[in-house]
Amino acid sequence: MNILLITSDQQRWDCLGRQNSEILTPNLDRLADRGILFERAYTVNPVCTPTRCSILTSEYPSRHGCFHVGTSLPEDYRPTVADRFSDAGYATSLIGKAHFQACKDPASLESAPKVHDLDHFDNWFGPYFGFEHAELVIGHTSEPHASGMHYGAWLRNEGIDTTCYFDIHDYDHFGPWSLPEEYHGSSWVADRSIAAIDRAKEDDKPFFLWSSFQDPHNPYVTPEPWASIYDPSTLSDPIGIPELDSLPDFYRSLACGDYYGDDPQLQRKAWGDVKIRPELSPSDVRSLRAVYYGMVSLMDHHIGRILDRLEVDGTIDETLIVFTSDHGDYLGDHGLWGKGLPAYESAQRVPFIVAHPDVARRGQKSQALQSLVDLGSTFLDIAGLDSLERSQAVLQTQAWMDPTAEVRDHCLAEFRPAQGPYKQRTFIDSQFKLVLYDTREYGELYDLQADPGQARNLYDDIEYIDIRRELEGKYSNTDSEKDLVRERNAVA
Repeated sequence: MNILLITSDQQRWDCLGRQNSEILTPNLDRLADRGILFERAYTVNPVCTPTRCSILTSEYPSRHGCFHVGTSLPEDYRPTVADRFSDAGYATSLIGKAHFQACKDPASLESAPKVHDLDHFDNWFGPYFGFEHAELVIGHTSEPHASGMHYGAWLRNEGIDTTCYFDIHDYDHFGPWSLPEEYHGSSWVADRSIAAIDRAKEDDKPFFLWSSFQDPHNPYVTPEPWASIYDPSTLSDPIGIPELDSLPDFYRSLACGDYYGDDPQLQRKAWGDVKIRPELSPSDVRSLRAVYYGMVSLMDHHIGRILDRLEVDGTIDETLIVFTSDHGDYLGDHGLWGKGLPAYESAQRVPFIVAHPDVARRGQKSQALQSLVDLGSTFLDIAGLDSLERSQAVLQTQAWMDPTAEVRDHCLAEFRPAQGPYKQRTFIDSQFKLVLYDTREYGELYDLQADPGQARNLYDDIEYIDIRRELEGKYSNTDSEKDLVRERNAVA
């Protein structure tokens, strides 16, 4: 069986047509019609690098060691999920964004100035972390390295002056982007993914392909007509600011814009990429959300091209396809933008579609809990391959074929900033979300069924003390907590 993993970058769980009538994703909808849409899937960390490394290793950040975007997974880290597939004779390819390494790590392939050695990327195609074939891009339109690596080499070879399109925005920019769609990263990822599928067919090999798109990560810019296909006035407003009195003190600091002292760099390192944007009017907020939706729809269009290729010769009937994202985006919910520290669903919850050729009933929705740490090992299990020795995954094989099956009783998310005291741990079960902070006495507790917008923190509510203690006991027995305890003891 072929394995195709399609990921987006910073896509909210509710930005699918099957979840939200305000957004158009016809191709992801048809993928859901072929399989199961899981409505309760969670990242392991609400920023990029830790989650992507967890997909690759089947380990939580507390075990593989990449807690934030400033860390790197060692290039000799073995074995990975891709290693297992390569050793089994699969054609393994990674197309698009990897971000297994820090962009400011001089030893990293994904760092400047290495990403701008376009002659190198004209001739080097892996291996990379177990993938035999790699065609990579890193960064976003506000960053000069976004026009580097294989994507940048291709743009150069196409005669594109990248200085006209990249590193001309800031992270908070939104609106139309002048780059022609045929040169957009989503178009390139789709093209190269289709080429990888064709190579595997020519070599008569099954494939393990990770197609990794960069949208809808900020800056929120996209070419026309996608930037204008949604009428901002028709879109819903974000979730409002919660009851701050029931939250830890640092939430009030965040709401006031006082992130962490007067040092902007320290602020960013302490919080991740989360921020407030008081300069945005209600009209601006809806306009920004409209562009974000357009970014998703453009990406959906190019995902459709990959699905079309699989359908042409019936390969899709021999392929397990999973679509998800590395984390979400606050997109104005709770007065926040980006992703990072607060443990809200907007950043922790992700879209998740599984199209298994042997699914029992297609087109169903499921409430079975899914974690991104499960992806790699479940792929291996379905392929009949040995799991990774250090795996912390729960095998989702049964749930991916039967929309009534549930194999997880909880999900875990970890967040550790580059600096600052807010080491956050989140435990999520079928009803509640418990949020703990390392070396801190305060916490959060939400009833997600009664309060899906997480407006009321129940942590100190006397009526919920027993529930809180029960959840704390369950969390203390998880491998994630044991890894953190071992780490604290080693430091001490």
